[in-house]
Amino acid sequence: MKKSLYLILFLLTTNSIRGQLTKGHWLVGGSASFNSYKNEIFSNSYNENGKYTQIDLSPNVGYFFADRFALGLKTTFTSIKGEYTVAGGNGRGGSDNQRYLFGAFGRYYFLEEAKQTNLLVEASYQAGIIRGTNNTKGNLNNFSISAGPVIYFNPSVGIEFLLGYVTNSEKYTSQVLSENKKGFQLSIGLQIHLIK
Repeated sequence: MKKSLYLILFLLTTNSIRGQLTKGHWLVGGSASFNSYKNEIFSNSYNENGKYTQIDLSPNVGYFFADRFALGLKTTFTSIKGEYTVAGGNGRGGSDNQRYLFGAFGRYYFLEEAKQTNLLVEASYQAGIIRGTNNTKGNLNNFSISAGPVIYFNPSVGIEFLLGYVTNSEKYTSQVLSENKKGFQLSIGLQIHLIK
């Protein structure tokens, strides 16, 4: 086990893995984000106000089709927990829902590959399903655009700090209910650039 860990650390820190942003190379990594928000839900039968905490984990894999330009696949697991109050004081409750999304992303790096820091912009679209408490089921669509710096530890491994705008449309099949969310999101990611 220890030898495997040392091998992974060596591969991540060695200068022999090159080509951060060069055509024909792979991008493997992911990001995590945290979001705390208040939400209002309106349906045919009731109105609801809630306060929620959301955690997103998004692994991805991409390919550089041109220098500094990558396209790829992105999955996201989202956990949302919170408490809500139904309008008029008719009830309180809690929720624990999960979202599973799958989609595509595109990203562009603005500076040349030889830099220790770079700036990037990324757009992604994902579709998925919702599962949660009280047999909650539904479908959702998510679009985001983010930008920010990436700082490289070596020519292959970088940490990203991205600020983005996210729109999320949810439709619940277990209830007659739709939800639209829009807002800003901060995410931190780790990306590894590999030779094909």
